[in-house]
Amino acid sequence: MQLAENTKAVSEQTADSEKIQRHLDQQNKQYLSPKHYVAYILSGFGDTNWNSFVNKEAFYFANVFLGVSAKTWTLASTVSGILDSIDNALSGLIIDRTRTRWGRVRPYLLLTLPFWFFSAFTQWILPSGLPQSTLFVLFFLFNYVGSIANSFYNTSYQTILYNITPNVSERNRLIATDAYADLLGVWLPSLFPVFVDFLNIPTRYVYIGGAVFFIACVLIFRTFGFFTLRERMPLASRDEMKQMGLIQTFKTVGTCRPMWVLIIKNFFAVGKQTGEKVQNFFWINCMGKLSLSSISGLFTGLPSYFVLPLAPKLTKKFGLRNLAAGSYMFCGICYFIMWCVGYQPFGKDKLILNFIWIVFALTCCGAVNSIQRYCSTALNGDLYDYVEWKSGVRNEATITAAMGYMTMISSAVANILGGVIIDSIHFVQLKDITGKVIPQTDEAMLAGIWAVFALAPAIGRFMKGVTLLFFNVHGKTRETMMYELAKIRAAKTLDSEAADE
Repeated sequence: MQLAENTKAVSEQTADSEKIQRHLDQQNKQYLSPKHYVAYILSGFGDTNWNSFVNKEAFYFANVFLGVSAKTWTLASTVSGILDSIDNALSGLIIDRTRTRWGRVRPYLLLTLPFWFFSAFTQWILPSGLPQSTLFVLFFLFNYVGSIANSFYNTSYQTILYNITPNVSERNRLIATDAYADLLGVWLPSLFPVFVDFLNIPTRYVYIGGAVFFIACVLIFRTFGFFTLRERMPLASRDEMKQMGLIQTFKTVGTCRPMWVLIIKNFFAVGKQTGEKVQNFFWINCMGKLSLSSISGLFTGLPSYFVLPLAPKLTKKFGLRNLAAGSYMFCGICYFIMWCVGYQPFGKDKLILNFIWIVFALTCCGAVNSIQRYCSTALNGDLYDYVEWKSGVRNEATITAAMGYMTMISSAVANILGGVIIDSIHFVQLKDITGKVIPQTDEAMLAGIWAVFALAPAIGRFMKGVTLLFFNVHGKTRETMMYELAKIRAAKTLDSEAADE
């Protein structure tokens, strides 16, 4: 009898070991077809185009054509940002506890679209001449509705990347491919100023046309992503989520060192975002033509196409954390050198030589942007795996929401700084009798714009690199984590199979 029981126990252990090994082998299985790659990339591609367009054009359009003062813009952004902190904090908890036939995060890719569309489109069709009080209420409403939609959509879109395949190598290939495609999301909006300078129609309608085009891309691509993508990672059961509880969830997330490192790192994005707020002001007033930014963009983005394919090899050689930190510090140093040299090193009359210098300097500053994009996304994956390793439960949405909260704060700070700086230098955009904008000539105004354009990104980028040196999911710690995670996920699969039986 005892022999029979021992034989049965050995047989069960062997069967469990075989199941675990099969699960470990599945970590190398290919889950994504080309259609899945296209669906995920296009979903982000539409948003990258839109965000790039808005970051460069929205404040300028509102200030010049709608008459929105810098103070009104800043106040509307600040108040909506404060209120948005509530829904942003709750969005991750809600998403992590969502269970539907379409998955945990996928439904929010589609449900958020109507709210986002209202926020994105309406502000471009407002009439001119509205009082500042009315403009404040309207822009507060647009910002707040859009922020609610983005709290759920951004968290869901970022989270689904880490759920559509359990294969880390496949996930990193998708990240690299997505980062490569995202380069076009910077190029297309950079071509927009050409239409501003050369289309023989009122400038305001050129901006409205650009907004409509990029909004349509977002609507189409997000819908395609919802119907194509699937979630495949083993998730915690409802019972496990109940056992985890809100207090335990907050404790696990709140004491996570890697998360806080990335949160602080994300805050320093305020430097680059502040610089972007004055891009149009710089090109029109310091360099003379807005279309020069498009010409510059044709060159400054080129290094990324050649550098990005090296990312996986560089990661193996230096480690993901070190590669990310080094790329950000290199970028910060380049911006600082550019600021020190100035935008007219050859004198005011040497317009072509000055422009060549600016193109060269910005090319150096952006040479490793694609590496930064790849590393940032991959580091998020290491963070999510780290929390699952420590707690046994995946809380990507809660973590993403917490990180998104800091991103929201940095964006709000950038809006505030952009408005405050433009207001502090008493900037007024000159126009001719036809309403066409012409460059400013006031030296103090131009110096202020240049300082924000170059020095703010220098500080922000360098501090991002320094912060990442404290990210501890690296080296032996990461290797141990990945090995033990495979066993944890295998055990969850075995428990699920036992429950089904």
